Amino acid sequence: MTRTPPAVVGVRLFISALAGLAVLFLIASCRRGQSTMAPAADAAPAAGSDLAPRPLALPDTLAGFAGGPITHGPTWVRRRYVRAATQVDTTLAIAQQPPGGFEGWLAMSRGGYPQAALPAPPGDVNGFYQCTDGPPPSCDLLIQMRSGVHLELRGGGTSSRADVDALAGALPLAAWGAGRIDDPPH
Repeated sequence: MTRTPPAVVGVRLFISALAGLAVLFLIASCRRGQSTMAPAADAAPAAGSDLAPRPLALPDTLAGFAGGPITHGPTWVRRRYVRAATQVDTTLAIAQQPPGGFEGWLAMSRGGYPQAALPAPPGDVNGFYQCTDGPPPSCDLLIQMRSGVHLELRGGGTSSRADVDALAGALPLAAWGAGRIDDPPH
């Protein structure tokens, strides 16, 4: 019998909790209309470039990657970014976190994963890598924000740390993490 490593169990539990929160958010949002998350026309300015709210969207182009078609869910949007052989499925979601939810993420993230250096205050935004040794070596990046925004960049074995860092770095993580979101989904 093969045992699942504790870190994997922790991630699975967190993802299950996040899915549960998304369902609760969906139920609440059904009374308020459809999601307004839409693609931005151009790449977002670098994170933290000013204090203005930022759209919760995945732009058509990002850090030299071309964006594919957008898939919408009740509280999320997903787009594949492609550059040469690198294909990164990028999912952007938002859900209310329970009290202590972000602190729980921090404990899980810092307890067993390589931390990402993100262009945002660490008190508002945290991310970690899930990497394989290859061949070729590859990395995914999962990011949670105190505001409830969650971002996943998964390359399916095609993305390097530099690839996912470039994509994440081109999004307004600091604004989203601080809750400065223009026209959030409802």
